[in-house]
Order: sequence, then C-alpha cells, then structure tokens
Amino acid sequence: MLDFRTLIPFRVNNTADENNRDHIFYPVDSDRIKVIVENLGFSLPEELIDFYQKIGYGFFWQKNMDSFDRLLSPLQVVQITLKEDHYEGDPDLEVYDDMYDGDKLLFFEINEGVYLAIDKEAKNGKNKIYYFDTEVFDSLESFINAFLANQNLLNEL
Repeated sequence: MLDFRTLIPFRVNNTADENNRDHIFYPVDSDRIKVIVENLGFSLPEELIDFYQKIGYGFFWQKNMDSFDRLLSPLQVVQITLKEDHYEGDPDLEVYDDMYDGDKLLFFEINEGVYLAIDKEAKNGKNKIYYFDTEVFDSLESFINAFLANQNLLNEL
C-alpha cells in the first residue's frame, strides 16, 4: 500500500476550505469508484485507486499559475477515456489514442490538452507514468513524491 499521509491535510470538504493551500484534494467515496469502474468497463490502475481512496482527486501547487497540475477525478478519467461530455470530439485526444493504443489512461492534466498517462496494468504493484510516449516514472508513488519535492518538475519534462 502506498503512503500519502503527507497529503491528508490538503483534503477539503468544501470550497471554503480551499484558501491558502498549496494543494487541494477532494475525497472520493469508495462506492463512487465502483460505480465509475462499472461505467468504464474495466478496472482503474491499482495505484490510482489507492490514491483516490486515501487522498482523492484535485490540484497540486495551486499557487503556481503556470499550469493546471490536476489529478483528474475518477469520473473525468472515464469521460476522457470514453470521449464523453466536454471531451467528446476533443482533437487533442487523438494524439494520445494513436500513441497509447488503449494500454494507458490519461489521469493528470498538466495544461489544456497536455496530459500524463498511467499504465492500466500494474507490474510488481506499480503503474508506470508517461509524458507523451516517454516513460517518466516507474510508479504513481514515485511521480507524486518527485512532484511534491519539485513544483517545476512538469516544466522540466
């Protein structure tokens, strides 16, 4: 199991709690994850489910306005994967479809139309992270830890 205890103080329950935080995460109910996985038709990556259950989804480095740095919600992962809602007809996603051939899921938005992807299948309990077609981390945990240590990490990729 992954240890993300350092992020627990950044969980919020409403928008009034968001002020003056470096990171903002919204809790995800385990039952909600199950419903979303049923809609997706396959399971989400193990590490991503673990993060959702322990921390949730939301924004890193909110005081840095250079990028979104948004870990998508489970619902957004489904919508972007199935090209539903505002992702329907998004031409930016065609690049990822061609590149990943269904093996990876977009889960983290850096900027509009620019995402990180995660392997659907874990190897030794880890899901690799990709920036376009380049593997940048061997696991979600290593990505999160490196990103927490360096808010400019994604600009350096």
